[in-house]
Amino acid sequence: MTGYIIALLTSVIGGLIGTYCGSRFLHIHEENKMKNVRNIAIEALNIINKYSKQSYGNAVNEFNTSLSITKKRIIIVALHKLGIPISIPTNEVFNIKRVHFADKIVDKDEIDGIILQIDNGYCDNLFYIDPDTYFAANFTLFAMRNVAKRYVKEVLAKSECNKEKRVWYPENWVQNFGVGEYLILRILHEQLCVDYIYDNKGKAIPEKMEQIVHEIDMGIWDNSLQINYEIYKNAKTQTEMNNVFQSLVSQQRNDVENKNL
Repeated sequence: MTGYIIALLTSVIGGLIGTYCGSRFLHIHEENKMKNVRNIAIEALNIINKYSKQSYGNAVNEFNTSLSITKKRIIIVALHKLGIPISIPTNEVFNIKRVHFADKIVDKDEIDGIILQIDNGYCDNLFYIDPDTYFAANFTLFAMRNVAKRYVKEVLAKSECNKEKRVWYPENWVQNFGVGEYLILRILHEQLCVDYIYDNKGKAIPEKMEQIVHEIDMGIWDNSLQINYEIYKNAKTQTEMNNVFQSLVSQQRNDVENKNL
């Protein structure tokens, strides 16, 4: 009987030890695997960091040649979600072999902050997202942003503002955009018709143009690019009518008060 109990206990303890060791081994294996993935992401970010205070475009060749396709597939979506300005040219589809960056200056402090987040394991859930599916789903939005940036660089940056605060644009600028592209730009074009992006000589301020491009990359202008122009105009007209109505009511109230005095 005693032998039976000992055998049973031995079997149970052995099973527990085996289960624990197996789970522990699996945990260590997964942790080492994730550390390797983090190191790949940090490797990519260190490549970008070499070009601090330069355009991301200068890092494109080294980024694409130093990292294998397999490595890029694992980390590229995570990098984009963390703020690395990956872009898709308007005449291309996403191609993992040739990753493109938006025209933005590399900020070393920003990159170091991302590295710290990755190294601490805060971004593990962002890895292994399929880049083809991810970028295909967002392709239309990226295309809209590219059209908007081209408008800023080719049209807005070459426009002028006179002393009467009237803005003049390059002649026939609309011809440089397709019908669909122009429809995307209508609200943006209207909203950027403001005098404070020009200097005292009426020339577009380069720093303001760069800021607008940066804002487009960040998604600040996405609503302007996606909202239907007719809906926008109707809402704007309604707002203007409400303002006029409120002004009339206020004026009538003031007239009544003045008469009572």
